[in-house]
Amino acid sequence: MSKPTYTLVTGASNGIGRAFAEECAERGDNVLLVALPEPKLEEVTNQLSSQYPEQSFHLLGINLMDQGAPQQILKWCNDNDFTVNLLINNAGLGNSGPFVSRPAEFYQGQMQLNMVSLVGLTHLFLPMMMAQEKANIINVASMAAFYDIPFKGIYSASKKFVLSFSRSLNKELEGSSVKITVLCPASVPTNPDVMQREKELGLMARLSSRTPKQVASYTLDKMLQGKQVVIPGFFPRLYKRIGTVVPYRTRLNILAKQFVKNSK
Repeated sequence: MSKPTYTLVTGASNGIGRAFAEECAERGDNVLLVALPEPKLEEVTNQLSSQYPEQSFHLLGINLMDQGAPQQILKWCNDNDFTVNLLINNAGLGNSGPFVSRPAEFYQGQMQLNMVSLVGLTHLFLPMMMAQEKANIINVASMAAFYDIPFKGIYSASKKFVLSFSRSLNKELEGSSVKITVLCPASVPTNPDVMQREKELGLMARLSSRTPKQVASYTLDKMLQGKQVVIPGFFPRLYKRIGTVVPYRTRLNILAKQFVKNSK
């Protein structure tokens, strides 16, 4: 009998991460749910265990802003003999507002979560995954990865990093058993703050919006098809195409006018 494998999802208690955990469970996967240690994480894990009793679900409450978190996650997997064949690096932190409106510590935490922890987990889990016949990594970026966005500068820069890192590493891994898919969603209403920002940004944001379930299902399908960069939704793909022909300064001015709305 072959050894069971697991999907590991970070940020699994809310939003896109939760949708990934639920969608993977629906497709028959065993799932490791990693998120901040809060009641919702246990609630989601128990729900999946009850709904899919023949599969295996385990949780780890941990703060990925802590520098040693990736090593602790790998140790947890090794100690419990969990073999990961799909790693979904979803945990991330967004924000809008003038750069000087937040303390430096906020941005340090944001960069730690959005970039450093993602790189750490990818690096630590790759040997385990490369030893398997087939394995996948999904790194969650954003449509913001394609633009310079005033009033959202650290977030967009961190997502550019995720996109660039994922594409570069995917090339390195050609010929191996591991493939990387980078997800670049537009608006995804995951909490009241995001929904309010979507409302303020107007029609363009609403046309681009997809539910977490839609995003997770679409991404997994495209991953299985070998797609390297996934942009859920017709309008986000259209906006990206249009953005390539709009002069940079014009594009920057448009984005500044849009995102300054979230700064008031």
